[in-house]
This record gives sequence, structure tokens and C-alpha cells, in this order.
Amino acid sequence: MAGKQYWQLLLVVSLCGCRSSDAIRMGAVPAIKLSRVPLSMPPAESEEPEMSPEALDASPAEPIQLASQEIFSQEDTIVAENEEPPSPTASSGAHSLVEAVSIALAQNPDLIALRQTEQVGVAAYGVAATYPFNPFLQVQATPYQDAAARGPGTTSHYVLLMQRIQLAHQQQHREDAAFSSLNGVRWNIHQAELQAVSLTAQFYFAVLYQRGLLEVARASQENNAQLFEVLSKRFEAGDAAAADVATVRVDLLSTRQQLQMADANYQSALRNLRRQIGMPIDSPYEFEGDIRQIRWQLPHRDAMTRDLNIELSQQVSAAKDWVAGWVTSRPDVLAAQANIDVARANLRLATADRVPDVQIGPYYQADPDGMSRFGFRAEMNLLVVNSGKPLENQRIAELRQQTTIWQQTLVRAELEAQAAYERYEFAYRNLEQAASSFTEELPLELQSLERQFRQGEVDVVRVIQARTSILQNQRAHLDLLNEVAQSAGLLIGASGIPLETLVSQ
Repeated sequence: MAGKQYWQLLLVVSLCGCRSSDAIRMGAVPAIKLSRVPLSMPPAESEEPEMSPEALDASPAEPIQLASQEIFSQEDTIVAENEEPPSPTASSGAHSLVEAVSIALAQNPDLIALRQTEQVGVAAYGVAATYPFNPFLQVQATPYQDAAARGPGTTSHYVLLMQRIQLAHQQQHREDAAFSSLNGVRWNIHQAELQAVSLTAQFYFAVLYQRGLLEVARASQENNAQLFEVLSKRFEAGDAAAADVATVRVDLLSTRQQLQMADANYQSALRNLRRQIGMPIDSPYEFEGDIRQIRWQLPHRDAMTRDLNIELSQQVSAAKDWVAGWVTSRPDVLAAQANIDVARANLRLATADRVPDVQIGPYYQADPDGMSRFGFRAEMNLLVVNSGKPLENQRIAELRQQTTIWQQTLVRAELEAQAAYERYEFAYRNLEQAASSFTEELPLELQSLERQFRQGEVDVVRVIQARTSILQNQRAHLDLLNEVAQSAGLLIGASGIPLETLVSQ
């Protein structure tokens, strides 16, 4: 469990870089970059009943932020009917936490299904990026016409070629809306990946916790079995009372039931983890590690300063500000900001649609009297009844709605992250305070009592009481470790903090 490499993979979905609209338009795919991007503030709500497009255009425009999720090609995502998808399982019979997270990111059914939405977004962007160049051709021919000057049998024909021209850059606004929508889809995928990592870590730690309880229950059952064997022999020799034998027998039955329950809980934890990572429930692979060997830590000031990228003279001592710095780049918050970009682009498109399109093109006409005409023809709608203002008002309301959603998403994310951090800090403090009172092996006093019992110098009740105290101590230790581990997993999902920040190297 030790070593920095053990936790490296958990950084994959913590927070990723961005790229500009030119990169996606050229088909460039950046490498995964572990950085947090600042948010561009959405347009503030106006106190007036309407929000003018000019005010929106005056707001600071920043490049649309994209998650660095690669666009899977059809060859990578579409599996042939008779072809089985590859299974990223390890060659050994036990998986580490990194391997479990890797398998979850590759095989979790919900993630596989959600990633397909990116292909839809890419295709939708391709549609929006295609200029609606679709001219129409109109042909009219009169094979028989009785012209007064030329007599019957005269033929006339008419040819018209027209193309719609957009005068207010509607194409650019449609492209921006589709691009921002794709941006939001990718951030939603990253949010699902972050939650998958958080749940996988929690299930993984639950497996280690239940395994520790199983080991304690097995040790208790073995010790009671040995004690019962020794006491039975002494009873047969007449050196032990029947009441002592009955007491140990009852205790042996109790520990045997506890062992069966601990094994059932361990198998249930294994099934939950296998289901989470997309592994068959009856898979023979186990998971390595010992929850008692993990060394946790509270993020120190240097980590806060490095992550917030501030000067040493501006060190942030409050963990609240440090956690809030991570929350601003949580994927669901960035997805909500992408929805603001979509609403803004739709508003600009509605404003542009108030400028009517022009249909223009050449025509050729041959009259029955022998005269030929060649020229141009133009058409334009007159915005007398429908000026496009109602649709523009709707888009303004949608923009305000998305701005409010972004603000409340950020507030909710901060509350969740603060609660998760306080839970982790509280669990860590409790573990740190009780660390000196824990023991993983039987103390010398208990070993001395057992020797005295074999020699007939002490009563069996004292041995049982001593063993019960030790087992309770070990279970309490495991409970505190599990609380720290589970709170760390929740903190990952609530803030995007990498687990290696919470683990002592």
C-alpha cells in the first residue's frame, strides 16, 4: 500500500486541463493534463426586466473549457458482434487499489454507456459546424404554347437557382452552442469518472476493513478452540470445573458464529467491489492490501500553497479556503458553467435570427416571343408580425436560469466538500489520539496469564476477560481506520482532491 505510485491513478479524474475551440475544430486531442482551470464568471443578472445582447457581448469572453477526455474513434469504441472487449485484469491473483480503479474506469457499465454521449456531442458539433449551403433549383418549362407572334408549338422555359444567405453570423452562434454543449458532456463524463473513483476507493477500503474483522474473528475462534481443548483435557484429569468448561464452550460457539458473520460480510464487500468495477461476481481474483498499513495525514500548508498556486507571502492557513479552491474546478461545477455558455450562444443566435435571411441567385428565362432574359433574384422576409423578440426573451430567461443553477451548484459543492473534509479531519484526529492505545498482537500480560492458566495458577475467567478486551481493542482500531478511509473516499468525490494528498508517503 505504500509508495507514491500506488496512488498515482487516482489523479486521473481529479481535475483536467482545457483547450480552445480551435483545437476541437482541427481535430486535435490533447494529452491528459492534471491542472485546475479557473472559472470565467457568468454574466451577472440585470435588475432590469430584460437583458440586452449588447450587455452580454461586453462580458469577458474566455475560451470554452474542455475536459481532456479523448474522442474515441469508431475503431476503439465500436466492438464487433463476435468480438469480446478486452479485460484489463492483472496477471497476478490479487488486485491493488490502482488496478481496481483502472478496471473500474475501463469496465464500469455506467461509464461505458455515458462515454457514448460524447460521440453524439461530437456528431452534433459536426452538424452545427457545417454551413447550410443547400441551394435549390427551380425549373419551369412549357412545351406547347400558342404565341400570337410565332404561332402554335412555341416552347418557353424558366430556370432559377437560389441560395439562402445568413447575414447575422447565425452559423457561428450555432457552432458555439454545439461546442459548449460538447464541453458540458465531457465535464459530465469526468464527474461520473470522479464518482467512480470515489466509490471504488470506498468499496476497496471496505474490503480491507471486512478482511481485518475476519482476521480478528478467526484469531478469536482459534484462541477459544485452543482454550477449550486445554480446559477439556484438564477437566478429564479432574483439574477443571464443569462450569469453566461450559463457559468456554458457549464462548466458542459465539466466536464461531461471529466468524461466520464476518466471512459473510467480507464476501458481501467483495461482491460490491466487483460489481462496481465491472468484474464478474464470482471472479477468483482477490484484492491486496492491509488497512492497518495505510498511513493517513492531514493536508499541510505546503500542499495548500502548492495546489492553490499562490505566493509564499499569501499562504492560506485555513483548510476551508483550500477545499473551496478545489471545489471551483469540480467537474459538475464546470459542466454547469458550460450550460451557461450554451444558453449564451442560444441567446445570441435568437438575436441574430431577428435579422432576416436573404435568398439570392441567378435566373434565366426564355419567352415564347423569342426574348431571353438573364438576371438575379432576391427574396427576404418582412418581420412585421413575428419580430423574433419573444424567442429572444425566452433565451434571456434560460440564460438567467443556467446562471442561477451554476451558482447553486457551486454553493452545494462547497457545502459537500466542507462537510466531507470536516468528517475526514475529525476521523483523523480520533485515530491520531487513540494510536498509542492500539495493539495488533497479544500483550505480554495476556501471554503471562495464558502461561499461568496452563500451570493452573489463574482462573479461566481472567483469560477470557483479557482476550475479550484485546479483541475489542483491535476491532475499535479497525473501526477508526475504516472511518478515516471511508471519509477520505467521500472527500475525493466531494472535492476532487487526489488521495495521495491524504496519504503519508
